[in-house]
Amino acid sequence: MTDLGGNMEQVFQDIYKLIWEQIFPNFPLMPVEQFKALYTKDIRLPQKVASSLSGIELYSGVEEYGYKQFITEEEIAQRSELDNFMKTAQKPASLSDLLNQIKDIAMFRGSRSLNSDTIVESDDIYSSSFIYNSTHLHSCHHMLFCNGNKTSEYLMASTENGESSFGIRLRDSGSVSNCFDMHWCGKSSNSYFCVDCFDLRDCMFCFHIVSKQYCIGNMQFEKEEYEVLKQQLLTEYFGQLNHPNAMVTVKDVG
Repeated sequence: MTDLGGNMEQVFQDIYKLIWEQIFPNFPLMPVEQFKALYTKDIRLPQKVASSLSGIELYSGVEEYGYKQFITEEEIAQRSELDNFMKTAQKPASLSDLLNQIKDIAMFRGSRSLNSDTIVESDDIYSSSFIYNSTHLHSCHHMLFCNGNKTSEYLMASTENGESSFGIRLRDSGSVSNCFDMHWCGKSSNSYFCVDCFDLRDCMFCFHIVSKQYCIGNMQFEKEEYEVLKQQLLTEYFGQLNHPNAMVTVKDVG
């Protein structure tokens, strides 16, 4: 993470550590830079831009919006106070003429947030708090590197989820907790690398199953067997991450 100054850096480091240890309690904390490189490269996160007026640093989903000129909230307020952002009437001779006339006002607000607190390197955030390098969040708290989540907390590198907590690499899921790399899953907990599943507890590498516990690869195990296999598989998973053809997420299978 960048140097945020004061205690802000530590706040987000603490959130990162808390989420990691909740999901991987028996494995060492991965450096944040490595985590971001591995788990966020397919997530559209807000990028650093600059105010066209002052050069002040802002964040915007430029990959999504394609905006080119930016303005800060403070600069909008200052200009609004001055002349309510109105220009002297000058009838445009053509569309081209009009486009030239509006160049000095055609700027897009960056680092947008409403009813939110402690928002850093983020954009398009609503009713949320303690958000880092994320976008399109509604009623979320303690989130890092996320896009498009609602009513969730303590998520990292997750997109388009709702009512979820303590998750890493959650995708299009709801009511999921203490999980890693879950895609299109619901009402599940303490599970890893699962796709299109519902009502799972303590499962790994499962696809298209419902109401199961202690399953690996859609195979049923006893609790003791599952716990031993889980530790073995996660140890092997982390051990192979630096290999050229590493399996990083379940979408790499096949």
